[in-house]
Amino acid sequence: MIQERAEEYLGAIYRLRIDKLSPVPLSQLTDYFGFSPVSIHEMVKKLSQQDWVTYHPYHGVTLTNHGEEIAEALLRRHRLWERFLTDILDVSWAEAHEIAGRLEHAAPELVTERLSEFMGMPERCPHGGPIPPLTKNATDQCLASLPAGAQGYVTRISPELPELLHQIQEWGVVPKSFLHVVHQEEAKTTIERDDQIIHIPKNNAQTIWVKLR
Repeated sequence: MIQERAEEYLGAIYRLRIDKLSPVPLSQLTDYFGFSPVSIHEMVKKLSQQDWVTYHPYHGVTLTNHGEEIAEALLRRHRLWERFLTDILDVSWAEAHEIAGRLEHAAPELVTERLSEFMGMPERCPHGGPIPPLTKNATDQCLASLPAGAQGYVTRISPELPELLHQIQEWGVVPKSFLHVVHQEEAKTTIERDDQIIHIPKNNAQTIWVKLR
């Protein structure tokens, strides 16, 4: 059985990458987990020895075909549990993310697929992330990169960092909500949503994805 920590790393690489071929810099994994660069490098070396990732010196890490399968299965379990927790048990989406992070390692494939059938085979998690094998929306753009005057609908929150989900939910900047970019600064993005002006720190804005109208 794959260790939980290894699964978490494979899942993080899957979440953080731009596409399958683009390496995820180890610095991004350091920021994501909050671990030291040495710890990250050691774990990547172990994953590489298991043929779950390919390490590209000075560039980062990509998933092998085997690692891709493990990561997709993990994300599928995680996002289906999030859907169940929010839709059926009325758990807040930030709490659902944390709880699903524990359940994702325990549910066997049979339970996962029964859960999907029970939920009507949903395609996206509460944060708008695609439930594998569905792929990411190729037409959406990161909020932090949009120019002033841009308007559109939030499609997803990615990566789903627990400390950011609570804040984003409080702002109401959730999937399907409409927003207008008022101003971009180095440290923050200012938007208007439902006649309310909201100042979003740049690290938060980088996790909000928008499809332009």
